[in-house]
Amino acid sequence: MYIMITVLKDEPRIKKLISILLELGLFDSTVLDGEGIENVAALTMPVFSELRNLFGEESQYHKTVITHVPERSTVDQYVEICREEGIDFKNDETGFILVFPCEIYIGPE
Repeated sequence: MYIMITVLKDEPRIKKLISILLELGLFDSTVLDGEGIENVAALTMPVFSELRNLFGEESQYHKTVITHVPERSTVDQYVEICREEGIDFKNDETGFILVFPCEIYIGPE
């Protein structure tokens, strides 16, 4: 069993990402709304707000998907299908994926 965390910076692609998860049978996933630390810093520290305005960076919001994955091969399939569908996590603007072994899982199999 693995825990997979996907942070999708390219928020409009969330529907495609959800479709891929469903295609792979990863139904028990949780989708969270997120905000980049740049946004939080700009709201709480005026100097960061001014720097962001100076460089013209837009606010960054993202989606975070947490799911348990039964086998490592499913993670590999997920990454490959995402890439084929234009969600390439090697691109800085897309986001990233974290996967790690799950020592304890209590819930339906």
